[in-house]
Amino acid sequence: MSLTEERWAEEESLWTMGAAEAWRNAHPACVMAFADGIVQGRAILARLDTGPRWKMIAMTDRHATEGEDCIVLAYRALATRPDGSTRAAICTSTWVRQRDGWQLIQHQQTPPAGERDGAGQPRAE
Repeated sequence: MSLTEERWAEEESLWTMGAAEAWRNAHPACVMAFADGIVQGRAILARLDTGPRWKMIAMTDRHATEGEDCIVLAYRALATRPDGSTRAAICTSTWVRQRDGWQLIQHQQTPPAGERDGAGQPRAE
């Protein structure tokens, strides 16, 4: 499996694994941008801990760029919660190689233009 394929597998897992496990794959200074705000560092764990995790994720329109110590992923996501509710987002993630392996240092989600949930809010996060 190539480095990029490994990162795609890790990226999928980040959506569905537990919050503490997801945080172990993140760089301590990781930055995440969502439709409702930006979080960094340990605030990410607090945010992931406050809501239900995702049951499954479908990633389409995948793009990747691989450098020596950095891999950038971009994709469309359709995530499903255990209750069946869904969210759509256009995402980017940046993974960096550290001494202990690869860590997520940046993740961003943008609601797709015109896609809204049942409450009229952008479908993201």
